[in-house]
Amino acid sequence: MISAVIPVYNEAGCLPESVAALTSVLVRLAGDDWEIVLVDDGSADETGATIDRLASTDPTHLRGLHHAQNQGKGAAVRTGVLATRGDLVLFCDADMSTPPETLVEFVEATRAGADVVIGNRKSPEATIERWQPPIRTWLGLGFTRLANAVTGLRISDYTCGFKLFRGDPGRAIFAATETPRWSFDVEILARAARMGLSVRQIPVHWMHVDDTRVKVLRDVVSSFCELLAIRRRLGRQRPDRP
Repeated sequence: MISAVIPVYNEAGCLPESVAALTSVLVRLAGDDWEIVLVDDGSADETGATIDRLASTDPTHLRGLHHAQNQGKGAAVRTGVLATRGDLVLFCDADMSTPPETLVEFVEATRAGADVVIGNRKSPEATIERWQPPIRTWLGLGFTRLANAVTGLRISDYTCGFKLFRGDPGRAIFAATETPRWSFDVEILARAARMGLSVRQIPVHWMHVDDTRVKVLRDVVSSFCELLAIRRRLGRQRPDRP
């Protein structure tokens, strides 16, 4: 069984098309044995109602969960992952900036032995259809270097919103994760390393979608504080960790 989690915040417009595209891939990979869990993170638009309408069309495969107030992407993904039942658990962004078809290669990577498979936009083999604004790109590179320094890991791209986990280890990771907002990706990968899980980074096709929810200065400060908290909780991995 394959589970997919989509955290959603004020993205009612793109949801029907995104769910349809992801459903097509899941059916091809898993037949009737799949589910999509949509988590509304306290949206102020019609996202909650849109999720409920979508879930009502196929209650066997589609479920909607709701946060009464915005808690952050990390908290929304955690809520969704902990509600899944699949042998494999994907989480991906609602805008499908990484195409759902990418899941086919990720599933093959788990069959080859990977416990965690993450998208890598920084690889020379990645295909970037539309780049982020330069300041976002520079800040992203700085965040990656700082996160690697803090954790002792060697991850090229922490924040690509397309990651696949084996089900039980993935749920164990998220059950322990405490980071509610943008740096949650760092904590889940640091916890995967502590558990001795195999992490594979795969180049992806990716397209930047404008995101008015990102407030650069606020989110930079918040992410830095979250990284310090992760370091206090988990320490630093040995250099031989992935």
